[in-house]
Amino acid sequence: MKDTIEIKQLTLENWPDLKTIRLDALNSDPSGFLSSYAADIKKPDQHWQRSFKSAEMPVFGVYDGTKIIGMGGLSPEKDTPRATRLGGGYIKQAYRGQGLGGQLLQIRVEWARASGLYGTIYVSHRQGNMASQAMISKAGFSHHKTQSIAWPDGQMDDELIYRLIV
Repeated sequence: MKDTIEIKQLTLENWPDLKTIRLDALNSDPSGFLSSYAADIKKPDQHWQRSFKSAEMPVFGVYDGTKIIGMGGLSPEKDTPRATRLGGGYIKQAYRGQGLGGQLLQIRVEWARASGLYGTIYVSHRQGNMASQAMISKAGFSHHKTQSIAWPDGQMDDELIYRLIV
């Protein structure tokens, strides 16, 4: 299985794969996202196609052969110049524990660094997600702040935000 794994930047032609993996992520692991399956399933195909409109917001896919098994992207921080946030990181359950999440995180950090667009990278996770916390710390991020937010599952919980200066 490991020989067939590839992480690549997605393009417009990959929008069906993005839709598939995002809906899978929201359905199977809803507590880790700031959106919900119920909301995203209703979005038209044009929504998924618009995900590729900006060069500042790349989306990466993790593939096992031709099957998408993971995803993650970057988006500029609205209120912080030269900063980006890594988001939407997900690896299908059957593929976890192989270091793929860390590889996906590292590829996005390398992209942000090489782009020259960003000097700061943020990433976050929900309180209690110890696997994300370990992966983020291993990648060199340091805790920046904690904020309590309402998650799509209706729960108030802490979001832990980490920062990496590049």
